Amino acid sequence: MSRNSVYGISRVDNEASRTHGWLVTIQRRGVIHRKHFSDGVFGGKQKAFAAAKQFRDDIITKFPPFSLREYSSIVKKNNRSGVVGVCRYCASETREMPEDKQRWFWVASWPLPSGRRKRVKFSVNKYGEEGAFKMALKARKDALKKLDGQFDPGASRRGRPRKAKNDESVVQNRAAA
Repeated sequence: MSRNSVYGISRVDNEASRTHGWLVTIQRRGVIHRKHFSDGVFGGKQKAFAAAKQFRDDIITKFPPFSLREYSSIVKKNNRSGVVGVCRYCASETREMPEDKQRWFWVASWPLPSGRRKRVKFSVNKYGEEGAFKMALKARKDALKKLDGQFDPGASRRGRPRKAKNDESVVQNRAAA
C-alpha cells in the first residue's frame, strides 16, 4: 500500500456538531480499530491526516491483513460440504426438472488477487458423486498452492483501473463511432 493511500481513512465534516477531522477504521480478525483525528487537536487538516495515516500504518503493521491462503481457509456458517470452497450445485435450468434429469456438479472455488473468484465444476453424471467431489477437492488444493499475496476485501469493488480519457484507443474508438 502506498504512503499516499487513503485505505481505511475517511473524512468527517459535520457542521451541526462542529466535528472536522479524519476517521480511521480498520478491521482485523473480527476486531475493529477506530480512532478520530480532529483538525483542531492536530493543528489543521493536513496534520490531522498525517497523524491518521501514521495510526493506520501502525495498525496494519501490528495486525497485517489475511493472506489469500488464510482467507481461503475460513469456514463459513453456511458450509454444508465440510470443505471450504467446495460445494454441490444443481444447474439452475434443470432445477425444476425431475431428479433424474437434473444436472449436478461439485464446484471448487477460490479467490484471485484481483478480488474476483475462480470456479471450476465437475459433473456428477460424468465422474460420479465421489469422483466429481475428489476432482473438486484436488482443483482447489492445487489452486491454493499457487495462491500468493494479501487478501484485499475492496479489490472487486474497485475493479480495473480506468484508462485516461485522452488515451489513443479511446480517441480511435470515438472516431470510428
